Amino acid sequence: MPSPHPPEFRRHAVELARQGDKPLVRLAEDLGISRSCLQKWLQEDGADPRPGTAGQLAELRRGIRQLRRDNDILQRAAHLALGKRPAGVIYGLIRALAADHVPVATACRVLRVSTSGYYEWLKRPESPRELRDGHLMELIRQIHADSRGSYGSPRVHAYLRLRLGEKVNHKRIERLMREAGLRGAHSPKGLREFAGRDEGAGPIPGGHPEREV
Repeated sequence: MPSPHPPEFRRHAVELARQGDKPLVRLAEDLGISRSCLQKWLQEDGADPRPGTAGQLAELRRGIRQLRRDNDILQRAAHLALGKRPAGVIYGLIRALAADHVPVATACRVLRVSTSGYYEWLKRPESPRELRDGHLMELIRQIHADSRGSYGSPRVHAYLRLRLGEKVNHKRIERLMREAGLRGAHSPKGLREFAGRDEGAGPIPGGHPEREV
């Protein structure tokens, strides 16, 4: 009984078959094996045994499997991260994604909310709390950007309270920054230095004037 072909030979044969430069019959003859043997190796390797399409279809199938796995992971992560959030938070995220040209239907499907519910949410007027959050979020983004991303919620809150005169709870700033994905570098010393300044220290970087509530 002849010895089995070594693994290196089998891998080389499968790779040649995947390239699709030759029909399987011709390639098998050149390699000194039967076509059925080559087809078996291709099937065991997950490649398509049809000539001329083996490499392309095998790569396509692997890509589809990978995309399905990635999509499943993203859906589970979104469900865990947003499952207990109010609907308005999720809809707000979808609106931001839509502004970045992500299809609304796709965002709703991944985040597991209805498209009709999202559009109904868009139609209703914002509550005073939502308007206030939106106003604060604009200021937070500006302060965070002017600090080059170094300010966390304590320092942003200090800016809002001491320099802009905004009467707002620190927990609210922390929540808004968390929902927006904004974080800062830890610098307790810098925070103490800033908190010790008086309210007349001047406008925040970026030109925001001081204001009264």
